[in-house]
Amino acid sequence: MFISQVESEDISYLLDMIIAKSHSKRVLNGYGCQMNAEFDWDKSTQAKLLSSFFYGYICTQIIGGWLSDTYGGRRVFGVALIISGICSLLTPVCARTSVYAVFVARVILGLSSGVVLPSGNSIIGRWAPLFEKSKLTSFACLGVAFGIVVSFITSGFLCKHGFDNGWGSIFYLTGTCTVLWAVAWFLIARDTPDQNKWISKAELNYIKSNIQFDTSKRTAVVPWCQIATNPAFLAILVAHFCVNWVLYALVTSFVGSGVFLIGTGFTSCEDREIAVVLLSLAFLFAGFHNAGCLVNNIDIGQKYAGTLFGLTNTLATVPGMVAPIVTSILTPNDTAEEWRNMFYVCAGVCLLGIVVFGCLASGEVQEWAKDETEVNVEKTKNIDKNENTKF
Repeated sequence: MFISQVESEDISYLLDMIIAKSHSKRVLNGYGCQMNAEFDWDKSTQAKLLSSFFYGYICTQIIGGWLSDTYGGRRVFGVALIISGICSLLTPVCARTSVYAVFVARVILGLSSGVVLPSGNSIIGRWAPLFEKSKLTSFACLGVAFGIVVSFITSGFLCKHGFDNGWGSIFYLTGTCTVLWAVAWFLIARDTPDQNKWISKAELNYIKSNIQFDTSKRTAVVPWCQIATNPAFLAILVAHFCVNWVLYALVTSFVGSGVFLIGTGFTSCEDREIAVVLLSLAFLFAGFHNAGCLVNNIDIGQKYAGTLFGLTNTLATVPGMVAPIVTSILTPNDTAEEWRNMFYVCAGVCLLGIVVFGCLASGEVQEWAKDETEVNVEKTKNIDKNENTKF
């Protein structure tokens, strides 16, 4: 499922290939190869274009989760992908028309991409059996890593050999694949197991008997105050923020990521291979957070999974805008010592995630997320237990 998230968010990365080119001359890229010039955007313009994605992205997290929990994530997810695909297809045209057109396209792309992860989380919350939530969430998130690898490889090739000056073909291919994927999504995907006509009766019964709420019922009423003051939710909120700060470093054994990040800061230019290994190990641990804070939203409030993820991911988007600024402040001269300090900051953020998540996190469904019948059954059990104790 989340492989499609890459198709929308990688469009943001691909814009780097446009703004890296200068106008009216041939320039050297980072690999020492000459690139055909096409645009002359200064650093200020480049920064605004790259950050414009987040202006839209941060605005639709909560509403996307709420819409998915209330009306179903299938439509929210699919429509968002179609809009993202169209933005990709129009980017080359916008770039050659006006820089302001690119800015608008990037904001719209951010708005549409902002609902993808919350809606996906909402769908998983209505499909994942009790003891398979971590597995299914982690498996779905593999699409992000897989999509990044594929897009990086194909983008480099298309930039050199593709049509429309190379970089244009990347956006056309990405946009087309996204739209086609969205069509397939609408044909195959369903919001709940009950609505899926291809599922076997045995599998349907298994899923329904291992989900802690009635997936056929939806409500527009969200216990906002109870969520905002719930320690388990606040633990996820802080952990998700920390995860994004160190570029999706891990929550479970945050320690491993922090150690390897510090080790990276002490390697010299001559030991660049070791630095790559240490940094790779840090990101290896990053995958663990998929089974940690990402799935924990489903653990504590399965029927509000989309809304909860939207809330946490709103705050977790802030590092995408703040962390690069902090990094630039800490590394004005790009010296080894400056970068070592930056790695210390990342390791400190990891430590914060360890403490808060370790102390406050919970794997139990919270009271505000339980169905009324479930709460009544628990009260009856407690009454019976007390009566038996008296005798």
